Amino acid sequence: MNHAITLLNDPYNSWVHIFPEARIYQAPSLPMRFFKMGISKLILEPTNPPIVIPMFHSGMENVMVEQRNPPQFFPSTGQDIRVKFGEPIPVETIEKLRERWGKVKEHPSHKELRVLRIETAETVREAVNAVRTSMGFPLEPEGSNDPKSFPADTVPHRKEVKRWFKRFWNDP
Repeated sequence: MNHAITLLNDPYNSWVHIFPEARIYQAPSLPMRFFKMGISKLILEPTNPPIVIPMFHSGMENVMVEQRNPPQFFPSTGQDIRVKFGEPIPVETIEKLRERWGKVKEHPSHKELRVLRIETAETVREAVNAVRTSMGFPLEPEGSNDPKSFPADTVPHRKEVKRWFKRFWNDP
């Protein structure tokens, strides 16, 4: 995240694209995962306020199927992928959050920092969710941004994948 902030600052002023859920999640019928607070760091800490453009894509779950056994090594072709960009989050919204950040970091308390980071992440999540629903996905249920409400991962455990590789390469 620190390197990403460096890229957002002078002299680079680069484009940084991240997945704020901090992982791949391939279940388009379910709500989005909660956004991690790293997105807040990228908005609050650079020297200049970044332009935040929400986007949502779907269809990659058909290109590289995560829960496949054996694991998929090459992408599937001929799949439909949908990508949509929303309007940038208003500069005023970003500036208000950054102003609060300036005040909080002068006399930081863990609680204030956490509240501001969560609020910033939720602001971005709401913008991405607006793009998501504009693509025809269902509205999210109340409380879906709470990490405790999210279903457990169903991805095969790393040991299972290693076991499959060992069996695959040793079989005649």
